[in-house]
Amino acid sequence: MILTASSSFSYPKEVNRGNQDSILPVKKISDGFIMAVADGVGSYVGADFASRLAISYLESAHSISNSVDVEYAFENIRNILKEQASDIGSEVMKMASTTLTFCVVKKDGILVGHVGDCRLYIKSANKLKQLTKDHTRHQMLIDEGVFTARQLKGKSGKNILTTAISVSNEIEMNCDIFFIPNEQLDFIDDNMTLYIMSDGAHALWEKNPRFSFNTMNNISKFTNSLYRRIERNGPTDDYSLVGATISL
Repeated sequence: MILTASSSFSYPKEVNRGNQDSILPVKKISDGFIMAVADGVGSYVGADFASRLAISYLESAHSISNSVDVEYAFENIRNILKEQASDIGSEVMKMASTTLTFCVVKKDGILVGHVGDCRLYIKSANKLKQLTKDHTRHQMLIDEGVFTARQLKGKSGKNILTTAISVSNEIEMNCDIFFIPNEQLDFIDDNMTLYIMSDGAHALWEKNPRFSFNTMNNISKFTNSLYRRIERNGPTDDYSLVGATISL
């Protein structure tokens, strides 16, 4: 496998406050390539601390080979977060939480770990296909058949999370862990392009999920165009993206 192109950005919603997103741009590990986005849960103090810790853990990982390794990573991140929050000893850290979405690109497919509402996409023809499912109140209602996506469009509750990595035992951690073999992935001339976006980035992408043919087929142009769109429309949250084109 060869990394042929990559791009990333991560910015706060407001310049004068911290960024609660953290990113891991694509990097080589023994099993292939890994990239990740973590979005600190903004309603709780310690969100930036939690997202940085999650990314730091993955950045130091040498190997993530299978679903057991992914589950182990989530459990370790949560345990370390709880330990470090306890060492800090402040009451304000007791609800520190973060989402986390990452993928490991292997020779035979991609291994995905996901909790929260960041999104993993794969480029398919001239579109992006979403590979993860949001852990939000809206998605839960859709899955349970209470409402359709069309019925919930524009309604409140879109960004209410149902799970996260958290110091608090009141917040359950229900992760999605899955493997997608190459046979089920979209390749163009033996190249695969993946993006992970925080909700602040994919919110502006989904409002008008298209760019020109040339932009969609160039990872740097896509990243720059989405960044400019967010800046032009005004960000709704901290906004982050990591992307990679990998050739088999």
